[in-house]
Amino acid sequence: MGQRCVSLSRAETVTQLRATEPQGSGLGDRQWLYQTCTEFGFYVTCKGPGCPFSQLPALPSQLDLCEQVFGLSASSVAQAVAQTNAYYGGQSPGATQVLFVNGDTDPWHVLSVTQTLGPSEPALLIPSASHCLDMAPERPSDSPSLRLGRQSIFQQLQTWLRQAKQSQLQ
Repeated sequence: MGQRCVSLSRAETVTQLRATEPQGSGLGDRQWLYQTCTEFGFYVTCKGPGCPFSQLPALPSQLDLCEQVFGLSASSVAQAVAQTNAYYGGQSPGATQVLFVNGDTDPWHVLSVTQTLGPSEPALLIPSASHCLDMAPERPSDSPSLRLGRQSIFQQLQTWLRQAKQSQLQ
């Protein structure tokens, strides 16, 4: 891909994340870290021998990065996450006509709505699907659960569009 190998040096990582001028590699890393430090406070980890992500304790390490790069303390990160959840409703957002789609192998699904909250807030958890896989173009190798998930999404959108059309005619 024409890029250098990623450094495993913590000091080099901090230096790169502190840099505010445009860079040729690590595009968006600083912005993503800032968003996690000021809104999400979620850092991907997992347990077990099949875990594809780091099994090291992520929270202390990530909170330290928030401090080193942006000067944000652990308590300010916690306060920012609480404010984000209060503003957006956390896992009970009180939305209308929102379909919450997640894959059960996506580590981010734990931050989403995974249980239907009501008729206008359905949730779909696709078995063996990863992050945003439902939005990728169809492929012959797609699992049956992914194909079924895409059908469910399509049917839900059709239902809402039909309802919207009917309400305009009344």
